[in-house]
Amino acid sequence: MKLLLPLMATLLVPGVAMAHDGHGGIGLFHHMLDMAPALTLVILIGCGAVWAKNRK
Repeated sequence: MKLLLPLMATLLVPGVAMAHDGHGGIGLFHHMLDMAPALTLVILIGCGAVWAKNRK
């Protein structure tokens, strides 16, 4: 868990990937609305896994 949060924060930095041609935006944020449902699902699954692991 120590490495997971910094990794997720690093991946969300706009300068991680340049936007492909045809977009004026920089990075992945120009597709954030497209990615939001999948990102939410991944976060919920991760939180559930951590909760289940700590429940024992």
